Amino acid sequence: MFFLLAAALWAAAPALAGGYGTARQDGAWWLTMPGGPRFFSIGADTVNGGDKHYRENGYYWEKYYPDQAAWAEAAQGRLYAWGFNTRGGWSDPTTAMRLPLVPEIDLGRNSRLHWFDPFAPDAQEIATARAIQLVAPYKDNPAVIGYFTDNEVGWWNAPLFRWYLGNEWAVYTKRFLWRMIYDYYQGDWRRLLVDFTPGQGIDSFEDLKEGRAQLRLRPGGHGIALIQRFTAACAGRYYELVYKALKAADPDRLVMGDRLPLYYNQDAVLASRGFLDVLSTNYNVDAPDGWVAPYYFDGLAGLTDVPVLISEFFFAADENRSGNVNNGHLMHVATQAERAVGAAAAMRNFASFKNIAGVHWFQYYDEPSGGRGDGENFNMGLVDINDVPYEGLVAALAAANRDVPALHAASGKKTPPPMPAVIPIHPAKAPVRADDDSLADWPDKAGTRLPWFSVPAPHVPFGDVHLSWSPESLNLFNLAQNYADLFLLAHDGEFPPSESYRINLDVDAGAGMRHFALCLVPRPHAKYPGRFELAPRLYAVADDGGLSPIDPQGVMQVLDKPLPHIAVELALPARLLGVERLESGMALSLRIEAITFYREMAMTLGAPARDGKRGEATRTAPVAAVLSDQ
Repeated sequence: MFFLLAAALWAAAPALAGGYGTARQDGAWWLTMPGGPRFFSIGADTVNGGDKHYRENGYYWEKYYPDQAAWAEAAQGRLYAWGFNTRGGWSDPTTAMRLPLVPEIDLGRNSRLHWFDPFAPDAQEIATARAIQLVAPYKDNPAVIGYFTDNEVGWWNAPLFRWYLGNEWAVYTKRFLWRMIYDYYQGDWRRLLVDFTPGQGIDSFEDLKEGRAQLRLRPGGHGIALIQRFTAACAGRYYELVYKALKAADPDRLVMGDRLPLYYNQDAVLASRGFLDVLSTNYNVDAPDGWVAPYYFDGLAGLTDVPVLISEFFFAADENRSGNVNNGHLMHVATQAERAVGAAAAMRNFASFKNIAGVHWFQYYDEPSGGRGDGENFNMGLVDINDVPYEGLVAALAAANRDVPALHAASGKKTPPPMPAVIPIHPAKAPVRADDDSLADWPDKAGTRLPWFSVPAPHVPFGDVHLSWSPESLNLFNLAQNYADLFLLAHDGEFPPSESYRINLDVDAGAGMRHFALCLVPRPHAKYPGRFELAPRLYAVADDGGLSPIDPQGVMQVLDKPLPHIAVELALPARLLGVERLESGMALSLRIEAITFYREMAMTLGAPARDGKRGEATRTAPVAAVLSDQ
C-alpha cells in the first residue's frame, strides 16, 4: 500500500494546485491529496544540499554531485526507497523534487508577534502583509501541503507574564495584562497579595502600570492560575493572527502550527482551537527502546480536535561516522544497531495513535562534526556528512514505514480500556534499580501503565504513571511534562516542598494505610551556573500532613532530563509498607495524586474530576488493586 501511495504522489504532483486537506476516517486522522487518497505523512527535515559554511566538516552537495539537479534526483530516490513521502521543515523547495513539502516560514517571528506587542491594533495588518511576502516563493509550487508558522517558540507561561508586566505602559499587551490582573482580583489589592509578592516599590494596581513592575508567586498562593490565563490569551491571539494572515495570503494551503518544542502548554493548545488545520509538535522519544508516552498524544486529542503532525523526532548514536558527540539531553544511544531498533519502534508507536497524521524525521544528514553554529552536535542523519547512508537505520525505518498505513488504520478502532474494579499490578520483568538514570528496567511499559488518571475538564492528564511489583519493592515511575519558571517563586532557603513537583502515594498492603510524598525539589545545578537540577526528596506523611524524610538513595531517583520533562522512578521497599515481602495475589488499596510545580495542575488515579479546583488535589477514596502473576 505504501509504495503505491508513493507512486500516486509522484504521478500527481505536477498537476496539484493546492488543496491538500485532512480527513478523519474510521476514527483515525489522515492528510489527503487534492481530490485523491488519504496518506500518512512520513517526512524528513532538512532535505537540502547542506550549508556551504560547513563544507569542510559537514554535509554539502558539491562534494558528491555534479550539480544540484543530480543531488535532488538522488536524494528523492533514496527517500522514496526508504519509505518517506514528504519533505519537512528547512527542505529545499526545488520543483526538481516532487515530494510534497511543508515549509517553515517564521511568520510569528517575522511579524514580531513574540516578545513585542501582539495586542497592538495593527498586529493583524502587519501579520497579513508579512504572510503575503513569506508565502510568495511557494504559491506556485504544487508540492506545498501547508506551512509551519514558526519553530519551537513555545508558550512558556511565566516568562511571557514577567516580560509584559515589566514593559512600559505604551505597549498594548502590557495594558491588556494590567486589565486582566485588575479584573481578576476585582480591584482588591489585598486579594492579589494572597497570590503574589510585589517587587520593591509596588504597592497598588496603579504602580503595576510602571515599567519594570514585578510580581512573584507567594508560596501557598495560586497566582499561577492568573499567569496561565495570560498565557492562553497570548497564544490565542497569536494563533488567530497567523491563521487569518495565511488564509488571506494562500487560502488553499493548510495552517500546520508552530512546531511545539517537545512540550505543550495545555492552555495554549486550548486557545488554538479554530485556528489550526494541523497541530505540529516536535518530540523527544522517551526511552531507548522507542517508547512513546501515551499521555502526550492522548492529551492533545482531548484538548483539540485536529490532526497532529510530529514535525521532528530523532535518534542519535555515539557510534557514528561523522564525529558527532551528542552533546545534550536529546535521545541518543550507544550503537547504530540500538539506534535502528529504537527509531523503528518509535515510528510504529507513533503510527498507532489515531490523532497523529504524520511523522517527520530530523534530519536528512548528520550535523557537522564540530557542531552547528549554536553548538548542537548530534548524529541525527539518515546519511553521514559524506553522504553515505546509515544502512541499518534506513533499512529498519523502511520496514517500519511500510507498516505505518496499516497500523494507523487500525488505530482508529482502539478504545481506552475501562477501569477494572480491581487494578492488576504486573510483576517487574527485570530488577528495578532506582540509581541508574535509566528506565531500561521497565521493558513492559504498556502493561505497567495506569491509564485511568483524571483532571478537571477541559484539561487533561499531564503525565503517565506506571506501577510494578517485586518481592522486595513496589515500583513506580512517572513520565510527565511541567514547565516552571523556578525564579518566579518568592522564598528564602530551600525551595518549599509544597511548591515542588509532587506525587502523593498512599498504599495499604495489609498493614494499614501508609502515606508517602515524592517531591522533586529544584536546587542550583552542580555543573551549570544559573540553572537548576531536580533533587529527589522522599517523605513519610503523617495524618496531620507532617513530613518525615526517608533517605532516597537507591529508593528514588530523578532521571537527568531538563525541565519541562519529568522522569522520576521509585522502588519503595516492602518494609516501608509494613510487610516483609510482596507476593502474587496480595490485595492493595491505592491512592495516587501527581501535582505540578506551584500546584498548577493535579491528576488523580481513577477519581471523578468534576468539581475539583484546578491545581488542588483532593483526598479521594482509594482504589483496589492486586499483585498479579503475569
